[in-house]
Amino acid sequence: MKKENLNKRQLQAIETRKKIYDTAIKLMVKEGYDNITVSSICKSANVSVGSFYHHFKSKEGIIIEAYRIVDKYFESNVANKLKSKNNLDKIIEFVIYQVNYAKEMGIDLMIQVYKSQIQAGNRFFISNDRSLPSILRNIVVIGQSKGEITSSMTPQEITDFILRFSRGIIYDWCVHDGSYDIEKVAKDSMKKVINIFRP
Repeated sequence: MKKENLNKRQLQAIETRKKIYDTAIKLMVKEGYDNITVSSICKSANVSVGSFYHHFKSKEGIIIEAYRIVDKYFESNVANKLKSKNNLDKIIEFVIYQVNYAKEMGIDLMIQVYKSQIQAGNRFFISNDRSLPSILRNIVVIGQSKGEITSSMTPQEITDFILRFSRGIIYDWCVHDGSYDIEKVAKDSMKKVINIFRP
């Protein structure tokens, strides 16, 4: 529903949710995911604990929201907008979008997101129903139908492989404190790895 169609109360709810999310992200980067609490988020955002739980089920809900925002970005800016003609090249392009989005988020936030993921064990991160893996899987399906990508693996197997690889690059970039050009490394690495999927 468009914002102009919402009433004052609905608009206020959207603003409150955004305020809670933005405050939680700032605190997470500054203090670390495991060092913040729902209470500290609410105090900093100047909202009640009840208001927090109206918008998020738990502190982990902030991380889920971060991934939903990533998914919306990929739906709006990546799906059906990749410029490469060959679908193998589209996979490389997709991964470049992925690592550049991580770069835009910033290394401090990415470290906290990965850390919280391991600690909280959030299944949403690896869900195949998310937009991000669905977009990539669709590229693979189209590539296989055109004979550009091997059919010796299922679309899901190829998608899982690529996502493990791209997440590994982002993790390695975090471990090295962002000391290298993640886009260049991802592009160079993917140009070598993509040969695995040639027919």
